[in-house]
Amino acid sequence: MELEERLLSVTVRREVPMEHSDYPPDMRRLIDRIAPAWPALLDVGPGWYPLLARLDARLSSIAPRYILQQCKSKFGSLSFYASPSDDPSDYNEEFNETIRAAEWESIETCEECGADGAQYVIHLWVSTLCPEHHEARIAAVDGDPE
Repeated sequence: MELEERLLSVTVRREVPMEHSDYPPDMRRLIDRIAPAWPALLDVGPGWYPLLARLDARLSSIAPRYILQQCKSKFGSLSFYASPSDDPSDYNEEFNETIRAAEWESIETCEECGADGAQYVIHLWVSTLCPEHHEARIAAVDGDPE
């Protein structure tokens, strides 16, 4: 297998987006907040699901009708794009700071299992992983069958 094919097979989270019912219940609640024009998916690894559940609970207490536009991993960090309401002029500092705190927490949390992690660059792809998942990712990218 060519290096490019191995990279794609490891770095692309899902070739086919997960169905709503495939997500855990707390993630389904988060997906239900996604604005209609955006794809209904969370493009992050399962290790960040507990982080997202805590973030959703905090944001819900600040802005009960908040709207999510996108949730993904970008350069090994959570990128969470949301608004306190459907009013584009609505600005809430506490809401935004809560998101920033979760994004900072994500850079020390393994995307795969939720353990303590660090950011690694593997063939130009940045991921936040624990040592075990870091080694597994390297093996997968380098073609080791493990």
